[in-house]
Amino acid sequence: MNIKRDLSKRKKSIAPIEVDMPRIKIVYDIQSLDLFCIYVTSDNSYIRTSHMANMKRLFDRLDMSIYEKDPDKMERINYIRKGLEARIKKKLKNRVLINKYINGGLDKPSTLKYDGMELSTEEIDWINKTITESLKTGFMYDYVDNFMDLCTRFKSSDYGNKTAIVNEFEHLIDNAKIDLRKVKNEALNDMEFTLEDGLFEESITDIYQKETNPSRRLLTGMQGFNEITGGGLESGRVYMLFGMAGAGKSLTILNLAYQIKKYNKNYECKDKTKKPCIVLLTMENTVHETVTRLFSIIANDRMFNYSVEDVINKLRVDGELYLNDDSPINLYIKYKPNMSCDTTYLYDLWDKLDERGYEMICLFQDHIKRIRPAYMRNDIRLDLGEVINDFKVFASEKDIPVISDSHLNRDGARIVDKAKTKQDITRFLGRSNVGESMLMIDNTDCGLIINKEYDVYGKLYMVFYRQKMRDKCTTQDYIAQPFVAGSTIRLVEDFFEKVPLFKTTLYEEKNYIEAANNRLNAANGGFNIRSVIDDDDDDNIYSTKNISSAVPNIIANMAQSNMSIQQQFNQIYRPPLEQKKDMVLGITFDNV
Repeated sequence: MNIKRDLSKRKKSIAPIEVDMPRIKIVYDIQSLDLFCIYVTSDNSYIRTSHMANMKRLFDRLDMSIYEKDPDKMERINYIRKGLEARIKKKLKNRVLINKYINGGLDKPSTLKYDGMELSTEEIDWINKTITESLKTGFMYDYVDNFMDLCTRFKSSDYGNKTAIVNEFEHLIDNAKIDLRKVKNEALNDMEFTLEDGLFEESITDIYQKETNPSRRLLTGMQGFNEITGGGLESGRVYMLFGMAGAGKSLTILNLAYQIKKYNKNYECKDKTKKPCIVLLTMENTVHETVTRLFSIIANDRMFNYSVEDVINKLRVDGELYLNDDSPINLYIKYKPNMSCDTTYLYDLWDKLDERGYEMICLFQDHIKRIRPAYMRNDIRLDLGEVINDFKVFASEKDIPVISDSHLNRDGARIVDKAKTKQDITRFLGRSNVGESMLMIDNTDCGLIINKEYDVYGKLYMVFYRQKMRDKCTTQDYIAQPFVAGSTIRLVEDFFEKVPLFKTTLYEEKNYIEAANNRLNAANGGFNIRSVIDDDDDDNIYSTKNISSAVPNIIANMAQSNMSIQQQFNQIYRPPLEQKKDMVLGITFDNV
């Protein structure tokens, strides 16, 4: 059956109703206007374009007749209007440039001085609410007469005209809802997106400024880790490290926290009245254990081998663990016993640091099975998924990255044990080896399997194998980051190196040494290459492990040559290792 539509009867759109905009009669005192002046030049990242737009709507509507006879107030109102023009129209963000724009140019002196004055996030929130309440008062004045007029006409009209008035009324409500949404007070972390004129431009501007903020991503000291995570640890994201018992999850988290302190010295807090702070909430190792391990990362030695003065000096000087204008980020380590708190404690921790003048810029929690979700499901699989969800809410609300860790399952352990004499063992692991709950992978933003591996020379690496990445922005998903020579707990920092020091595979190393061994095939005897390496696990970071691989000796050649064993070895091995010079470090020779 064909249905024909009569387009002539289609409902015609109603032209927008012109609403008369009466002036808002609000009297602000000098102190309030001073706060507005500081607000309009503030560097606080929580202030968005929509907040500035609200402020402009208010000052465009203020009844100036009540201020015209007061030159001090008018000077401040003009300052605010020019500041809003600089922020909204000219897109200026630098406080100095905004002040220069307000005062008419770079060569013009400022008559009002607000240099060095800043508002806290709480003060900004209060100003936003004040502006919104003022605009809502004006909003009621804008529409009340129009609604009353339509209601009066509706009641007095005959039936034939009521439909048109209802359509008018409906359209007026739509306009009112749009205008009310424009002036509503948004929480500092709330944001919406719409294609509506005005709101579209505001939301895109806010998103762009947030995305391009250099402090949005925290860099580590490892180029490969920064690459595999898409440019560093991003605000609002949850990151999970998955590894076997003894794989080095805790030490990796400690390395990351330490490196963020060192390599983000230009970080700027969203709240400019606060100081930045990295938080490590450890629920496995005590503060004592964590700090002594941090000392060992820095000094490559045990703390009890030094005097207290030497320990402090090494941490301050060698470890760069100090606070000043050049290195403003604090490192705060807090211990809570296993299962002693749920995820709501994160908000208590935030408030506690806020009261002390700190803004949490990232949170490390070690590890996820030791904290309860806010809402218990009494099923470990569901509870672990809920913890990740709680982490995500906290990360999004506070606009910081959250990093935690968990175990792999028994199948993962069997895979590692079966292939431990091979290279690139970690490539045999995958999502199915995540312990207890796949919801951890499903709910996280970035999931990395980590595992310690040795190359055929006995050199130790921490392998990172990415399993999940929301908004994947790099194809690199597998890197092997070397440990510092002589250390089993400090990862190499190659932040300033022209060529990154990570490797994309360890398997190729086997090919190099096999080729070299084939060239020694004619020699016989008991000549060994031995590499002695410290092994680390979460319980004992100072145990040792010996790796011995028999290589045919070249003693037979010594009788026919004046070269030493070391020289002959280098001569034979050099061609296949021409591009791998760093890999011969740590090899020692035992004449057996």
